[in-house]
Amino acid sequence: METINILTAPLTSDEIEWKIISSKNGSTTLAPYIDARAVMTRLDRAFGPFGWQVRYAPAQVGNEHGVIAGITVKHPETGEWVEKQDGSGASDMEPFKGGISGALKRVATVWGIGRELYTYPRVIVEGEHRYIPWKVLERLRGLPKAVSEGKPLPEVIRLNPDGESVRKGGSISPEAVCKGA
Repeated sequence: METINILTAPLTSDEIEWKIISSKNGSTTLAPYIDARAVMTRLDRAFGPFGWQVRYAPAQVGNEHGVIAGITVKHPETGEWVEKQDGSGASDMEPFKGGISGALKRVATVWGIGRELYTYPRVIVEGEHRYIPWKVLERLRGLPKAVSEGKPLPEVIRLNPDGESVRKGGSISPEAVCKGA
């Protein structure tokens, strides 16, 4: 089914953003993610702007507050509306907005959008950084293509702030994985 192929197609480098998840002990760990606008664009491409909808509901488990998001889509063949849900807690920055965005991205994964992000190697950059060095981001632009082509990837990619490979602890060099794309 064409719609499923659109939803589950591997993300492109333009759809992926990177965030710092840890910066301590002389290194910075990065993780790929998809933002809410890229999710909405995928849904528009798959179902058209009138073929899907999202709703949010507050959630509470014990003392923890969060958001449940439901993406409902119109089945392209039967016209039946089908919903899937997932949730997220409030984020550290902009807790309300972050919780909504997080819930949307999580339920998008349930629909198959960006699910391959869970298979990406861990990316470690030498030094403690508040911002991701530009040359590192440029180097990582080739990673989505390598993932979509099924290339063998190391568990960990280590880079210096200039985006150059660092061999440490027997990890595989990401030269062929990230370079030149």
